[in-house]
Amino acid sequence: MRLAFVICILCYTSDVVRSDNYAKDNNDVEKLFEFVWEALEAIAKFVPLHPDTDLNISQLLNKYGYPFEEHNVTTEDGHILTMHRIAHGRNETITEKKRPVVFMKHCVACSSMIFLYSGPENSLAMLLADQGYDVWLCNTRGNIYTSHTTLDPNKDSDYWDFSFHEKGYYDIPASVDYMLKYTKVDNFTFLGFSQGTTEGLVFTTMRPEYVEKINLMALLSPVAYMGNSSGLIPRLLSENQELIELTFGLLGIHSVPFTPLIPLLGKVFCNDASSVQDVCPLIMDFIVGFDLPQVNKTLLTVFLASSPDGISIKELYHFGQEIRSGYFRQYDYGVGNLIRYGSLEPPSYNVSKITCPVAAYYGKNDFFVATKDVEHLFQQLPNVVVSHLLEYEAFNHLDFVTAIDVKAMVYDMLFETIKKFNPPNKS
Repeated sequence: MRLAFVICILCYTSDVVRSDNYAKDNNDVEKLFEFVWEALEAIAKFVPLHPDTDLNISQLLNKYGYPFEEHNVTTEDGHILTMHRIAHGRNETITEKKRPVVFMKHCVACSSMIFLYSGPENSLAMLLADQGYDVWLCNTRGNIYTSHTTLDPNKDSDYWDFSFHEKGYYDIPASVDYMLKYTKVDNFTFLGFSQGTTEGLVFTTMRPEYVEKINLMALLSPVAYMGNSSGLIPRLLSENQELIELTFGLLGIHSVPFTPLIPLLGKVFCNDASSVQDVCPLIMDFIVGFDLPQVNKTLLTVFLASSPDGISIKELYHFGQEIRSGYFRQYDYGVGNLIRYGSLEPPSYNVSKITCPVAAYYGKNDFFVATKDVEHLFQQLPNVVVSHLLEYEAFNHLDFVTAIDVKAMVYDMLFETIKKFNPPNKS
């Protein structure tokens, strides 16, 4: 069946390229797409949307009374990254004093908006700022807040030649160096969610000189070992990786960049008046784990305005390798491993180097991260101070940033842990 699928793709591609009517057909398709797009935009103007749906990060923070700063940093391999800073909470009166720093790292196919979109009552970054912290939101290569000194992500496939390894090895160190120099603090709390935890683990194993600067590494749904991942989508991707790589290679697909189509579809089909609104969280939960009672459906249009963001196909391949091998290790280049690493197998990340305190929180209904894999990670880490398996049975992967009751279920105890290792400084 896989062979037949590949042959069909080859035949289709060949027929399209050779067709005398290709240009005409292509033009007709473009006209049809433009018509559908305009129709969707027209519909979106007449449906009830959450008032935050079309706000960008600066507009969102300004609306709720938080300060906003934007800082750019360039990595040693040429990627330009924009960090967003919330220097203090919305009710602070003395704004100039130094505050303890929390450095936050978003998930795969996300941006710093993932920590903000829920508003001041439920967004982790805003809540931390109100707790008395100087909050820095890191964006890594591939999303809408990043670019490159010479490469164009829309034209150059080399731009997308990265996985989570490069994000942890290049992007986080460059961002941390800038943040430490700007704030003049000696240490900080690292807080990662999903792939943000993966990149944090890569960062601290490949750059162990930074470990002493981290007063606490807080991990929400830590993604390292994935051999027991139960999700249908991750399993299908890993089990059919050769076919997918061949197909994407033939089609020249190296990335899935951010597209405004998703926000537009979200407005039309996921708004509160839509008769098919309930399908939207079903699609999301099918990927991350089912927990419909904790979905705030009114906020769906806000969430979909910025997610999913850009992702490199190589990132997906790397996760597929992790699932198949059961190891937490660098990218497997096959025969190229000998040239790149000097060994037949890619080297594993030595997480025993992470000697800073680690606090981790994980759920029972996470389709990406199995409890067995998370607990295997704990066995390798030398200084785990908190390993909390959430009691709520349906808590899924995305609930760490989207659940209605996430503050009560996770954030309140997370704040207490952070305070122990990085006491706040409130006005």
